[in-house]
Amino acid sequence: MKKSQLTTALAVILFLTGCNQPTASETLDTQQRFQRIENGLPAMTATGLLLGEKKPLIDRMGFYQVPGVSVAVINNFEIEWAKGYGVLEEGTDYPVTKNTLFQASSISKPVTALAAMYFVQEGLLDLDQDVNNKLVSW
Repeated sequence: MKKSQLTTALAVILFLTGCNQPTASETLDTQQRFQRIENGLPAMTATGLLLGEKKPLIDRMGFYQVPGVSVAVINNFEIEWAKGYGVLEEGTDYPVTKNTLFQASSISKPVTALAAMYFVQEGLLDLDQDVNNKLVSW
């Protein structure tokens, strides 16, 4: 796997498992929620098997040999917070920030699927309709 794919994989892991939403009885401020995400990622074996223990983000980056990652948490359709970790490239001192641009890679597929389902929900797109009726050109 390439470094960009590993970065994307780590971003997906963060998105899917790192949010650690509090239960209804918990009311956490933004900083506490941020720390839960930063420190509560599930540990995995080399084959991707989830272990019961939680690991900090920095440990997960080391495990996957990812030099840097930028994390954004979206809450109620708005960016609640964002932060960068590590460096742009191994062996450099260029830090990753919340504004660092990364290639979207395979993460764009589920984002596109989500957008398509939104348009289906709004009645602007029909999944059973011939795609050629919507496309202007190939």
